[in-house]
Amino acid sequence: MEENLLEIAESAVKIAEKFGASQAEAYVGQFRSFAIEAENSAIRNAEEKRDAGIGIRTVIGKRIGFAFVTTLSKEDVHEAVRKSVKLAKASFPDPDFVSLPSNSNSHPKVNGLFDKNIAELPSETIAETIIRIIDASKQVLEGRKYAIAAGVQSSSGISAVVNSLGISFSEPRTSIFLSSSPVVKGADDQTTSYDYQFTRNLNEIDPEQVGKNAAELTLSMLGPKTIEGGEMPVVFAPLGGGTVIGYGFAGAVSAEEVQKGRSYIADSIGASIASENLDIIDDGLLTAGLGSRSFDAEGVPSQRTSIIEKGVLKGLLHNSYTAFKDDVVNTGNASRPSYSGLPSISTSNFIIKPGRGNLDDIISEIDRGVLCRNTADRPNMTTGDLSAMLYEGFYIERGEIQHPLKNTLVGINMLDLLKRIGRIGDDSKTTLAMITPSFVVENATVTSG
Repeated sequence: MEENLLEIAESAVKIAEKFGASQAEAYVGQFRSFAIEAENSAIRNAEEKRDAGIGIRTVIGKRIGFAFVTTLSKEDVHEAVRKSVKLAKASFPDPDFVSLPSNSNSHPKVNGLFDKNIAELPSETIAETIIRIIDASKQVLEGRKYAIAAGVQSSSGISAVVNSLGISFSEPRTSIFLSSSPVVKGADDQTTSYDYQFTRNLNEIDPEQVGKNAAELTLSMLGPKTIEGGEMPVVFAPLGGGTVIGYGFAGAVSAEEVQKGRSYIADSIGASIASENLDIIDDGLLTAGLGSRSFDAEGVPSQRTSIIEKGVLKGLLHNSYTAFKDDVVNTGNASRPSYSGLPSISTSNFIIKPGRGNLDDIISEIDRGVLCRNTADRPNMTTGDLSAMLYEGFYIERGEIQHPLKNTLVGINMLDLLKRIGRIGDDSKTTLAMITPSFVVENATVTSG
């Protein structure tokens, strides 16, 4: 299958050159996913999705064209190439474009990206897994009024990228996602929470733990109260910290955002922008990492990139366009939503270096403050201002959690947040945005009520 996709991509590049492209690139993707959703032990939905297509980027001088098709038939690929070249000829030159990336003759081998057991996972096993999740939640919620939604999705696919400068790579990947989201009615309120697991290794899944955690978290959210606000420490659990740092800071170190003046850390390379306790890397080579890959979406070898070392901003994340523009080394962080999009920039595995102690240890050291388990809010990327609603938050007093919070916001500028990170735990968790332990922001403005 990989060989076939490479042949299709190589053929598309050759056709583009015959049509007059000075450079050309083909990105092919073929994917399959199977998902089951259930509620209270009843299967609510089961869906299989298959997707295959190719995106063609062509270059004529400094003019660029792009087209894609959602099939891999010779006729449709040929037409997409023709359309891409036509668009390149009609487009305006981009003065900052230098070149597509060229072949470096090798790329690293990253282990743990493909699990045959996930690729061949039967629907019956997925259904059994989802029932195990729900049963684990039910055991915790026995005697309560509740509803439980759960889901399992397995995914497998192959991506291939070929260009006219010698790049020709393909790689298969698999993953599986488990989730549970109970709703519980209390005496005077109703609440919900969730837990999930996302991995590339079928042997790592723990449906019972996902179901149990989700139920316990939901119960812990009953009876929320407001508090007297003010300046106080904020403890970020991995999920909340992953959103704030994994989106709110990772987006700021995209070279594209910096070059366009849309990042609050512009012109800060080499400057101390964070606490000396903080070290952050972007590691595309992490074994079985959810963001790992041997090469990025342009075929550039993945690498391990230092972002912050002891509070100092060491570098940005680049694709070929931004690296050529700044005349720096390409970090291999080109990404695409699929074959239907042009390369942008994103993290691979964005990781905060762990410290010591778990979340309970950190909470025990807080005299008065709040815990952010989850927030969906992100900062203004230009100014860095953050106003984060604590969708799952708790009040801490004398080293113990007192009660859940309602209508509570944390306000801080991201540069202040980074500088005020004190204690960092060792309870690292893979969230959807990054890999991070719990950590403390020593002072932020909390508004409640």
